[in-house]
Amino acid sequence: FFMSQLHYGFAEPAPACTLVSHLFPDKIGGRPAWLALDHLPDEAQLVCCSCSQPMAFLLQVNIILAHFLQLYSPLGDDREDCFHRMLFVFMCKSGRCFFNSASSSESFAPSSVPFRVFRSQMAKSNPYYSLTPPDEKQFTPEEMLDAFRSGALPAPNRLTPLCPICGCRGTKICANCKKASYCSRSHQLLHWKLCHKRHCPNYDYLDEMFSTNPFLLPEFALVSEAAAESDIVNSHTQSDDDSSDTEAPAQTLTSVDSAEFAALETISRKETKEELIFSQFRQVMKVEPDQVIRFQRGGEPFWVSTTQRTIPSCEVCGGKRIFEFQITPQILSHLKLDCVKEPSPDFATVYVFTCENSCSLPRTVQAADGRTRTIEYQEEFVAYDPVP
Repeated sequence: FFMSQLHYGFAEPAPACTLVSHLFPDKIGGRPAWLALDHLPDEAQLVCCSCSQPMAFLLQVNIILAHFLQLYSPLGDDREDCFHRMLFVFMCKSGRCFFNSASSSESFAPSSVPFRVFRSQMAKSNPYYSLTPPDEKQFTPEEMLDAFRSGALPAPNRLTPLCPICGCRGTKICANCKKASYCSRSHQLLHWKLCHKRHCPNYDYLDEMFSTNPFLLPEFALVSEAAAESDIVNSHTQSDDDSSDTEAPAQTLTSVDSAEFAALETISRKETKEELIFSQFRQVMKVEPDQVIRFQRGGEPFWVSTTQRTIPSCEVCGGKRIFEFQITPQILSHLKLDCVKEPSPDFATVYVFTCENSCSLPRTVQAADGRTRTIEYQEEFVAYDPVP
């Protein structure tokens, strides 16, 4: 399998009106710039498995950009359905969910990971976007909104009602205006307090499309840069030599029997080894200290712990899942998630693995009630390592 070159991703300020769906952006925070504008993930797929609260949009990576920069291994000339391909990552904003998951040593168990990732892809000829490349003209926010309203550009809420707080699918409708849709009761209450109480009868999703609110993460463009060859070599020199582990001092076993002492010694060795690996990771990060993502589809992640991992195969086609990118802790400095009275979200790194076949989308499935359902967002595998 052809291994792509390592690329770094960096957060850079950009106007919100340049980070919209028809421009296929790589971006961090704000509302998702959905690729497929219909059949979005439902609300049950976008709540935290631990606290059941809505997850916030973290970032998206546009693989059409990656193709031109040779960021990923080509899927073949016959894969017309992958002309556009994008990954979307969501995260829980509660630090308690990170703390609980880390303390339970289940950072690779899907039921405890405070992240979700979805893949969307489509052919060049599709129901949503023109075959003509996007106009490079710089629109003002007002011009962009006018183009959405006139139909000159595909409005994000044209086919699916969107929650004004998070930009995700909204199925709960305001009983008063019958116009505003929400993903959850909590977002409906927040929106009412922020502005909907005053503007309910005249609500228009597009009026708030470029505005921010307390739930959204700060928004940035995600820009890419190829790693130097020396960086790639250095990033794959993790030591497997256990001789660097700190030996436990010799003791006379008295009150602690030998079996218990051996168990304690094993734990001590593991902790010391993980601290060493994390130290190596920090040294690698110093090459490009501002990197927030490391992309290398088909490559190897820089593992930050000794935890044994089992990456599940694709549930749809049975294909192997391969590494796509990892998110570094540097991204946290951009997200403004520090809390005073409770734990803040924290991690050493986040790993994203996707189907090696990038199996076809959209696809149709039949539910238990006999109804058919169209899938345009396939959930993939995400895991993370806590800070040692």
